[in-house]
Amino acid sequence: MAQHIDPKGIKISLGLDTNGDVQKFLVNTCYKHMDKYVPKREGNLRTIVTFDNTGVTYEMPYARYQYYGEREDGTHQVHNYTTPGTGPYWDERMMSAEREKIIREVQRYIRRH
Repeated sequence: MAQHIDPKGIKISLGLDTNGDVQKFLVNTCYKHMDKYVPKREGNLRTIVTFDNTGVTYEMPYARYQYYGEREDGTHQVHNYTTPGTGPYWDERMMSAEREKIIREVQRYIRRH
């Protein structure tokens, strides 16, 4: 008789589900790596954030404008990000540049736990 495999149960036992330890570690690791890609004049955009198990939310009222590089109506485009290497879609910039580092960090975390 074949035994039923429960993929959801496996994910939970390994901490890979939305509420799991590995998921929390991944979100925190991405936040740490993302910091240098987030525009900074005084630092509030980078530091006033909330976390949940699915990601990071930048809470400043102008965060959306900075992230997309323009206002919702397409006017007032951001033309100058004052900190080199920063700009719109900072999460994508970070993943493009640091994906392999993040994968290695998460793999090390999984092996230790």
